[in-house]
Amino acid sequence: MTRTLRLTMATLLACAGPAFAAPPVKAPPTAPPEITAAAPSGTTLLSFTSSGDQPDAAAAAVYETPPDKNGIRHRTLTVFGRNGGQFAAEFSNEKLIACSKCSQFHDDPFDGDYVKVTPAHVHIEQIDSGEKPSTTVLDFVKKADTWQVSTAERETVVAGRGDARTEKLPFPTPNLASDMDARWAVPVFLNGLVVNRTNGKFMFTHGKPTPDSVWAALTGDCNKQECTVLVQQEDGCISLVRDAGGRSFGGGSPDPKDKVQAISRAMSACDAGGGQACKEVRTDCSKGI
Repeated sequence: MTRTLRLTMATLLACAGPAFAAPPVKAPPTAPPEITAAAPSGTTLLSFTSSGDQPDAAAAAVYETPPDKNGIRHRTLTVFGRNGGQFAAEFSNEKLIACSKCSQFHDDPFDGDYVKVTPAHVHIEQIDSGEKPSTTVLDFVKKADTWQVSTAERETVVAGRGDARTEKLPFPTPNLASDMDARWAVPVFLNGLVVNRTNGKFMFTHGKPTPDSVWAALTGDCNKQECTVLVQQEDGCISLVRDAGGRSFGGGSPDPKDKVQAISRAMSACDAGGGQACKEVRTDCSKGI
């Protein structure tokens, strides 16, 4: 395939647009005006749950930031109590609700349907998308006019398969829900393309926590003296292209759904390297672990 033909095909694909319409934007939750007004600066209301309108009612609201440069949305949980016919904030915490990529699959474990509120009690479950999902459970109870942590537990199923590992998250001292840290973080998983310079053997690697950890997994197959890492990145697609002389070139896309861009970049690397009759060999896409 000539360079001109490849560019023409890429242009047609780009102009064609998505095959399906984008899903409708989810409407913001319905909440009393004092809940919306309590949003921290720069956030919008993501979720609202209350126990009703009884005098001792409780409510839980989750506020969310716009995506940062890495596409991650961060959250604040605020718990309210009924006071004079309106809800008044009783505590807020930025470390209780998962961010939008805080699971091993880089998906969002939070769903407002799993927030249950009764007077003096808030129960939250956060679940990832594994075949056997990992689950974080938090319970807060109101005692002597302070919100305290009663349950903080995380059950992790690595890669969504196999046995579960349960850990108790440490309670703060003193035991105030406003000080609780649920220890959410965006895990780093590097994916790569490694090629043996001598025999041309190639390997796609996935889920490595550091750039150098790839070599430990390739013991016996490859080492730094005989192999080259053509591409190493986090989520996305990685493509291997070879020319008529068997030389290998790689390219990547940060979007796990965009094989076209990964292939195009690998083809461009082949062209820039003086390759003839460049041809895609394999393209892998992955997200998270």
